[in-house]
Amino acid sequence: MIERYMDYLQFSALFVEQIMIEKKWEAVPAPRFYKRGYKDAWGFRYYFGNPNTGKCLVVGAGQALALLRDSGKTDAEILQYAIEQEAVFSRIDLSVTEWISEDFVTVDDVENWYQRGLVTSSLLRHGGKMFNGYDEELGRQSETFYIGNLKKRAEYGLFRAYDKGIEFGIEKYLVTRLEYEDRGEKAHNTALRLAQTNDIAGNFRARFDVKHDDFNRLMDADAVVIKRGLGKEKREDEEKMDARWQWLMTQVAPALNEARKWDLENKPESKRFYWFLRESGMTHEQIKRMVAEIRELWENQD
Repeated sequence: MIERYMDYLQFSALFVEQIMIEKKWEAVPAPRFYKRGYKDAWGFRYYFGNPNTGKCLVVGAGQALALLRDSGKTDAEILQYAIEQEAVFSRIDLSVTEWISEDFVTVDDVENWYQRGLVTSSLLRHGGKMFNGYDEELGRQSETFYIGNLKKRAEYGLFRAYDKGIEFGIEKYLVTRLEYEDRGEKAHNTALRLAQTNDIAGNFRARFDVKHDDFNRLMDADAVVIKRGLGKEKREDEEKMDARWQWLMTQVAPALNEARKWDLENKPESKRFYWFLRESGMTHEQIKRMVAEIRELWENQD
C-alpha cells in the first residue's frame, strides 16, 4: 500500500485571538518570538504575540492533518481554506509512505539512488547523510537518510527517508516514508499549486526526483511544471549547477582519483586521463593551458 499526503503545514494569517478565548480553546506553550498559543479541536495550533507582525502563526502537524482527512477533507481543501484567510505559507511537508509490498523500497535503497547520481534536486549541493541505529542482534541498522543542510533546513528545506516501522515500534522493513520539506517562497508556491491539483506526487517530483523504476512506482505521477520568472529561472539554474558540481566532487572525483593512481602504478604509459578530459569537452590546447595554470599555482604556494 502506498499513501501520499501533506504531513505538515505552517502559515501566517489574520485570525482573531479573542474568538479563541471566547471558545475556550486549550492554551498551549508558544514557540520562540510568540507569547500565546491555542489549540483547536483538530489539533491545529495558533500562536499570537510576535512583536514584528500582527498575524497569527498557524501550525498543522501530521496528526491534525490526518484527522481532517479522516473527516472527508482533502489536502487541497485544507489549503484552500487557509488561502481564503490570505495565508502566507512558510512550510509544507509532502510525504509518500509505502507499507510492505513485493517491491518494497528501503532507506538503504534511497541512499543507493543518491550514491549512483540518480537524484535530481537543488538540495544535492548540501550533500547526503545516513543516521544509523544499533540492534543487539543485527548490529548497525540504517534508520534515516537525509539530503540537505540540517542546520539550515529552515532556509533551504530538507529531504528525508526513514524507516517508519521503528517509529511505530514494529519491525524494520515494513514501512518506509519519504518526505520533502519545503520552506519559504517555495513552500508558498507549492501550497498554491497543491490547492488547485491535490497532486502530492507531482509536486514532490517537482522538488525531488529520481531516475529509478521503484521511485516511479511510489510516485505514479509526472512532475508538475513550475512556472518561473527570469530571476527564479536563473537561481534554479544556478542551484542545478551547484548540485551537479556537488555530485562530481563527491561521487566522480574520488573514483577518478582511484583510477588515476592505479594507472600511475600499474600502467604509467596510459593516456586514459587525457582522453577523459577530452571526452569532457576540453580541447588539447585547453588541457595544456590548464596544466600550465596548475603548475603556476603549485609553484606560487608558500
